[in-house]
Amino acid sequence: MRRWAAAVLLAMAAFAVAAEAAPQSPPPPPAALVMTPGPFTLTAVDGRTVDGLDLDGAAYGVFFGFTHCPDICPSTLADVTLALRGLGEKAAGFRVYFVALDAERDTPQAVGVFLSSFDPRIVGLTGTPRQLAEAAAAFGAVARKRTFADGGYTIEHTAALFLVDANGVVADRAPFSDPPERLAKRIAAVAAR
Repeated sequence: MRRWAAAVLLAMAAFAVAAEAAPQSPPPPPAALVMTPGPFTLTAVDGRTVDGLDLDGAAYGVFFGFTHCPDICPSTLADVTLALRGLGEKAAGFRVYFVALDAERDTPQAVGVFLSSFDPRIVGLTGTPRQLAEAAAAFGAVARKRTFADGGYTIEHTAALFLVDANGVVADRAPFSDPPERLAKRIAAVAAR
């Protein structure tokens, strides 16, 4: 029994030494999300109807959020603004659709005011609770209202920029933590497809 225990300890020690000696490579990047979004219909802040099927043929981005978001939404949209401006003419026809998930407070006017601080290629979209749920489901995004004990609430949502190519395929999903330079590269890659 002692020999067996000694052999196990020796093998564990050899494994630990080999693991420390092996070069540590970073984990591979996550595979690109490749899917075709389902159908959705929302209303732009200027009153026109935006149907997801009508967007096919041009690359675009979609970000789900809400106007009362304290940090992730405004910082992500600021980064997207910098990325679009950094791309200049390369992103002239590229649009990012901000789907405002708070049907109670995100009126077209409120969304318009919220987006006025960002690049004009970021288009605000609103809808009924059902339309918003359908849009989130179309991209596999999470969106749910979380109520607090004091009666207030927030909207928990997927914090990623979905990048859709001209064929209508979600070809990339940029996390909110991507800096503007990285976002610009991702947008340019999808726009060029």
